[in-house]
Amino acid sequence: MHLSISVDNPVAAAGSALSGIVDLVLDKPTIIDAIKVRFRGISMTTTMKQRDNIYSIDIASQGNFKVKEWHLHVDITSFLFLGQQGAALSAGRHRFPYIINVPVFSRCDCLTRLEQYRIERQKQHWTCTAATSRTVGETPLPPSLKTNHDRYVRYRIIALVERPGKMTFNRSKVKNIIVVPVTLIHTFDPDWNDQTRLMTEICSETFNVKCEKLADDYFQDGSLQRSDESSRSLFGPKGTYVKVPTQLEVILFNDGHAPILGPLKVEIYAHIQVGCISRIDGILDVRLASMKIAMKSLTSGLDSTEKPISVIRNTLFQANALDIPLKAESNSGPPRFRLDTHVFKHLDISRIIPSFHLLSLRYYHQLIVTVGLSFNGSSNKTLKCVCPINVVSGVDFDLDTQRLMPPRYNLGEVQFEVDDRLDDNDRLFDI
Repeated sequence: MHLSISVDNPVAAAGSALSGIVDLVLDKPTIIDAIKVRFRGISMTTTMKQRDNIYSIDIASQGNFKVKEWHLHVDITSFLFLGQQGAALSAGRHRFPYIINVPVFSRCDCLTRLEQYRIERQKQHWTCTAATSRTVGETPLPPSLKTNHDRYVRYRIIALVERPGKMTFNRSKVKNIIVVPVTLIHTFDPDWNDQTRLMTEICSETFNVKCEKLADDYFQDGSLQRSDESSRSLFGPKGTYVKVPTQLEVILFNDGHAPILGPLKVEIYAHIQVGCISRIDGILDVRLASMKIAMKSLTSGLDSTEKPISVIRNTLFQANALDIPLKAESNSGPPRFRLDTHVFKHLDISRIIPSFHLLSLRYYHQLIVTVGLSFNGSSNKTLKCVCPINVVSGVDFDLDTQRLMPPRYNLGEVQFEVDDRLDDNDRLFDI
């Protein structure tokens, strides 16, 4: 007997169909009770804690605190063949197509049992149970995730051949599935997909820069100010050292919500903090020397105040050894230089797993923009800005109409990596 299972597409969006074929090859006529497929998904979290209070639990006397949790999010079984008692399936190859609808919401009911959760956590374990009745829309099915051995969300499709008799060896085959979650929206809210709603992050640094010698009457309000570097020269400065207060501004659209398949649009600016551009004309030659943009993905448990335990960094763009002269956007007012248009049009985040927050597992992101500027041929002056960003799937479920919206993008282009490794410790995948 040889059993195998194929999946048409190992990446499935919540609310869509998961399909494939179960292949069974028999060397001889064999009595089969049933052939079925089972789609299951769990999240597992192991947490080491040393805090005075977790969800109102007093653990000050317990010291280090380790909790393992398994949460069952989906468990669907579909029978492909039911044998008649005593009847044998003929020798040869048998193909059984299957279709399973991936649910939108998790069956985990733990959020409705928070008081019990607080008590049971003191016993250093927690096992979730399926909801019997619930308000639809509480917990969307989370995306597939593997950060380390102790924290993951995993989905599998399992093919099983059951034969009669307690001592009979049943055959099973397993495939890992990548689930793309929904994003809960309110279409009655006119701002839910408003690209004009901007989220801006600004960081500031002041750099000491050498320029041509400046007359004393230059140093007025709204001008660059003299740096202490000038007074440190033993032989008198050949030029003048000034303080250059600089800001890095990063602008995200749609209030920082970024679909994985809609190119991430970011605008990046550098500001010189003087009253007017005339105060740096002929004094500062500003150039873009380098730029790096990375997505930092963080995992934490229990609550949003916990320090992240695992961190993943994905470089979205990097360019070094640049020497791009910058021109201010306007010939009047404080100088503002657009940076991103010199080096990229948009950023690809199709490999980034969407943000989510379960009872004991939180996965969130930060966009880190690092820029190197050169003033008057100086070495790089670095500014770094960290921006919170909400990565969403682009598959929307409207809570106002209780229906799944058409995907904004072609989900066939999702580039999540499928983890085909199987872990014998996944006890909730036991048949």
